[in-house]
Amino acid sequence: MIDLIIEAERIVTPAGVRRDGAALVRHGRVIAVGVPREVNSLADVRADVLRGEVLLPGFIDLHWHGYGGHRLDDGPEQARAAVRAVAASGVTTVYAGLGAGATLDAIAATVAGAAAVVDSDTGGARLAGLFLEGPFISPEKKGAWNAAHLRLPSVAEAERLSAAANGTLRRVNVAPELPGAPAFIRWCVEQGIVVSLGHSNATYEQALAAVEMGAAISNHTFNAMSGLDHRSPGLAGAALSSDGLLAELILDRVHVHPAAARALYRARGAAGVALITDGSALTGMADGTYYQLGRTVAVAGGACRLPDGTLAGSTSPFDRNLRHAREDLTADLVALAAMTSGNAARAMGLDSHTGRIAPGMEADLVLLDAELNVRATVVRGVVVYRAGTEA
Repeated sequence: MIDLIIEAERIVTPAGVRRDGAALVRHGRVIAVGVPREVNSLADVRADVLRGEVLLPGFIDLHWHGYGGHRLDDGPEQARAAVRAVAASGVTTVYAGLGAGATLDAIAATVAGAAAVVDSDTGGARLAGLFLEGPFISPEKKGAWNAAHLRLPSVAEAERLSAAANGTLRRVNVAPELPGAPAFIRWCVEQGIVVSLGHSNATYEQALAAVEMGAAISNHTFNAMSGLDHRSPGLAGAALSSDGLLAELILDRVHVHPAAARALYRARGAAGVALITDGSALTGMADGTYYQLGRTVAVAGGACRLPDGTLAGSTSPFDRNLRHAREDLTADLVALAAMTSGNAARAMGLDSHTGRIAPGMEADLVLLDAELNVRATVVRGVVVYRAGTEA
C-alpha cells in the first residue's frame, strides 16, 4: 500500500479547522496532519495525492437498510453490494438495520446472512455491526413495519438473535412501554449491546426510566414516536431534553421539517445529534414503483412511500443530508463533523480508532468540494470511491 496524501483547503481536526493543510495516510492510518510542505516531506515519492476543499472524518451511518437497489436482508452478496455502493455518498462505516420477518427463524436467517459481511473487505464502506430496529416495537408506532410481524421484548428471543449474529449484534431498538422491556433493556446493556428507543408510544417518564437502565439513542427522532405536548412530552420530549440520549435525525426534509430539526439542534447542540439516513435499498434509484418485502413502494420527490402514503425509509444519501444540515442547522464544520461522525463513533464505542482526523487514527475520511459534494471516500487508508470514476 503506497502512501496517500490528501490536501484540502480546510481539514477538520479535534483541535479545530486547519486551513491549507494536508494529511498523510500510511498503512491504513493517519500519520501526520500539517502544512503540505512538511507532510509531503514525510511521504514516499510514489505517494498518491488527492486534493479538495474540505476533509472530514468519514460519515458513520448508525441507521441504514440498503443502497442502490441492494437490500441488506437479501443475503451476503446483496449486503456486500450495498456496503460497497454507499461509499459514493461519503459513508465509511455503517450499521445494518434488520429485524423484519414473519417468524423468529426468518429474522435470524437475515441476521446470519448480514453477519457474514461484518468487518469484511467489501471494497467500499465498512459494515461495523448489526442493528435490530425491529421487531420489538409498538404496533401503535409501527411506521412501515408489518404489524403482524412485531413481537414483545423477550430476553430469550434477543439471545436467539444475538447467537445468529455470531457476536456482531451491536444495537437493538425497543419500545420501552411494552411488557418485558425493562428486563430486555437490562440484558442488552449487560451484553454490551447499545439500546435505542423508537417506534414507541412511550410516555416521557417511561423513556427516562429506560435511559436510567442504559438506553442511549433516540431512534430517528420525531418519526414513529410519541410526540411533544406541553403536558405530555413523550419520547420526543425525552430526546429534546435528556443528555442521556443521542438523537438520531433524518435530515432529508421529508421525514422532519427543517423547523423541527432546528429546534432539536438548538435544544441539544451539535454534541447531542447524529445525522442518519434510514436509507432504504431504493436510495440512489430513479423515481418509480418498486416491489419489496411483498409490498409495492413508490419513490418520488426524494421519498419512499407505501400505497397509503406511509414513509418507508429515506432515499436521501448521506452527503445530501450533510448539505441540508449546513443550510438548515449550522455551517460550522466542527459541528457538522460531530453530527456526521464523532457522536456516532462515541455512542458505538468506535471513537478510539475512528471518527476524527488525528495521527494514529484509522484513515476513514471523506474529501469534499466547496459545495460539500463527495470527491473521494477513504476507508482504512484505501480510496474506495473517486468522483468521476464510477463504472
